[in-house]
Amino acid sequence: MPSLSYQEKSLYGALAADLAVFLPYFVLIHKDTHPSLNLIAGAITLLIIAQIILQAIIAIASRNRMTDERDRLILLRGYRAGYFTVIGLMVLGMAMLWVHTLLGQINPAHMALHFLSVFFAVLMLAEVVKTVTQLIAYRRPL
Repeated sequence: MPSLSYQEKSLYGALAADLAVFLPYFVLIHKDTHPSLNLIAGAITLLIIAQIILQAIIAIASRNRMTDERDRLILLRGYRAGYFTVIGLMVLGMAMLWVHTLLGQINPAHMALHFLSVFFAVLMLAEVVKTVTQLIAYRRPL
């Protein structure tokens, strides 16, 4: 098995940081009927710190950080998958918020916080989809 390139190591690091922050966030947000701004801001801050630390370690440990045309195509494929995920989940999330509001399950006074929570969850899922798409593309033969 060939060794991992710098780009693959970076993607695995990003995926590890994303999952380490996203999974506990989803558990906490699922248990809480009223999401708090502190929880969302804390998750974003923790994700930024984890990404900085992991990417710095990977950059220091890696010698060859050159990219080629294949790396750029894989990057574009990943961003395309992430974009389609954002669009699809935003439409679904907005529809679900609308239905829950019509059924009286969400207090309209808390709608902005619920929207922010749904939007953050959509962005997190799109980031994971983007990273996994890129990792799969790197493992495929030329």
